Amino acid sequence: MSEAEKAFDAVAMMRSARERTSEAIEGMTLEEELKCLASQELHDPFLKRLRGRAAQPAKGSVRASAAQ
Repeated sequence: MSEAEKAFDAVAMMRSARERTSEAIEGMTLEEELKCLASQELHDPFLKRLRGRAAQPAKGSVRASAAQ
């Protein structure tokens, strides 16, 4: 398929998104980056569920069992 026939270029979209994100977080500390990412509103229910799971300690993890 030639470039003229493409209706959507996923590679170009990802590169653009990655560049915007890199520019936005340039110069931030890790803590600032994490806070910035956590403050973004998610519209996708799947991503919301993933974020919720990531915020919870894993069952049977070293940290969870050490706290007991």
